Amino acid sequence: MTNRYVVIFTVGPVQSFIASARKTEDFWSGSYILSYLVKEAIKRLYQVNANCEVVYPLVTKEELRSPSLRDARIASIPNRVTAVMEGTEAEVGGWLREVEHDVRQLFLDFCFQALQRVFPRLNDEEREQLEEMIEQQVQSFLEVYWVAEPYGSSDSFRAVRERAERRLGALKNEKHYIPVSQSGLVCSVCKEREALRLAKVEEADHFGDIKRKTLHLWKQRAAKFQGAEGEEDDRRSGRIKDNEFLCGICLGKRVARDYFSTLFGASVLSFPSVLEIGAGDYYAVLMMDGDNMGKWFSGERKEEYSETSQKLARFAKEVVPQIVEEQCHGKLVYAGGDDVLAFLPTETVLKAAEELRLAFGDERKGLGHGATASFGVVIAHKKSPFHLVLNAVRALEKKAKQYSNDKTGQQKDALALALHTRSGEISEAVLPWMIGGEKVSQLLDQWIKLLKTSLSPNFIFHFASAFAPLLYERHCLKWENGDMLATELRRLLKRSVKEGSHLSVQEIAHHTQVLLSLHEAVRSGYDFLYLLKILTFFKRSEGNGQ
Repeated sequence: MTNRYVVIFTVGPVQSFIASARKTEDFWSGSYILSYLVKEAIKRLYQVNANCEVVYPLVTKEELRSPSLRDARIASIPNRVTAVMEGTEAEVGGWLREVEHDVRQLFLDFCFQALQRVFPRLNDEEREQLEEMIEQQVQSFLEVYWVAEPYGSSDSFRAVRERAERRLGALKNEKHYIPVSQSGLVCSVCKEREALRLAKVEEADHFGDIKRKTLHLWKQRAAKFQGAEGEEDDRRSGRIKDNEFLCGICLGKRVARDYFSTLFGASVLSFPSVLEIGAGDYYAVLMMDGDNMGKWFSGERKEEYSETSQKLARFAKEVVPQIVEEQCHGKLVYAGGDDVLAFLPTETVLKAAEELRLAFGDERKGLGHGATASFGVVIAHKKSPFHLVLNAVRALEKKAKQYSNDKTGQQKDALALALHTRSGEISEAVLPWMIGGEKVSQLLDQWIKLLKTSLSPNFIFHFASAFAPLLYERHCLKWENGDMLATELRRLLKRSVKEGSHLSVQEIAHHTQVLLSLHEAVRSGYDFLYLLKILTFFKRSEGNGQ
């Protein structure tokens, strides 16, 4: 009988936990808490089984004992752990149940400490009542799954891991929901769970009665966590505004920075509001995801899997922070292997995306030659509803993943761009990273510089006025007459050259050809028009205007 097992251990849910956010503080803390819980799970795996080998993500015992400042500051652990453990079936199962219990208890204690910080003046009976409410919410919410698959000496690691993955998928599909009775107001952040309250809600209570009963508790929050609804300054750590009523889980997220600053040092953690990200009225959110990652983890041997894990760990822990924060002056939310999420100034977001894409396919910095990634980038006004911006960047990243071009045969490896103006107008375009052997980011940068120096953006307005109706009238995705399109673009470009600028006939022909290449690469004529609008935004100094 085998005494080795391939183990997969996951903590979630990921999307709903991170997505529940009213401000950047909530968004950052969701990623950070999950990363912390998984890191603690890895620590416990090493403790319960001395021969445990964690193959993904690559986190060594030494890193857990002495984490670097960067490791403590950035969420860099994905929510899934793959390991090899030695022991009998009963021993391995017992260890994993123990780790699961510890993770659940850690998260529960984390939420309890938030309650204590925000409501320090509660008596014992009131605290016990709220802790019982929080415990029910945590039990219903937190998803911890694990499987252990026998791994014999003659077995292929790949085959065993794939069997474990299938079992894990089946286990998740059979999830049992724990019902939680709710009779009060829903949480202001997640809109799912009931907001914490002390007073009992009666069946005959109207909305006003329920709100008053809920408000009775939230008026008791500590001064540090008080703030008036609608205040412009959103930077005070952990602040809870008037008329914000949170469930136990979202309360834990809102107070996370206090908890982790105490744990790792007060100077370690700091996350700005969108008001502080870049100059001007706009900021950018970038989301990256590696393409075809299953191929990179398809090696037969465990050593190949570990080598890929090592490359992803180096990319996430060293390369991504350097590009996002040091080179492009952004703020990294999460970097877990091939997944990246960051806030950036509008003037550096294209550079950041390009550098990340190049590094991911680099032999020394990323996975190596042949590795590609798809990106979603949303540029939004700083007063845009935060949750809508987050939903938009996720949707864009998925559209980049779905990119395909029948003529070139290219799939994925794309950049999806969107501009959300203050007026509510949305412009969106999806492009491949390479067009005719040139990087699309550099082609866009050339056009941005051209609009800044030599060309009036009026040509875009005139072109859209003439050509947009053709798409609608003929019910077509793109303009079918390429010669007519080229002729009109060339004519409008020539007419739009700024006074004092000298663009030669050859230069105008070159810029026309670039536009035609962009039109060929995008999904539709509407994408092309939206792309031109986005370029006119970028040409404004530091994203001001609109």
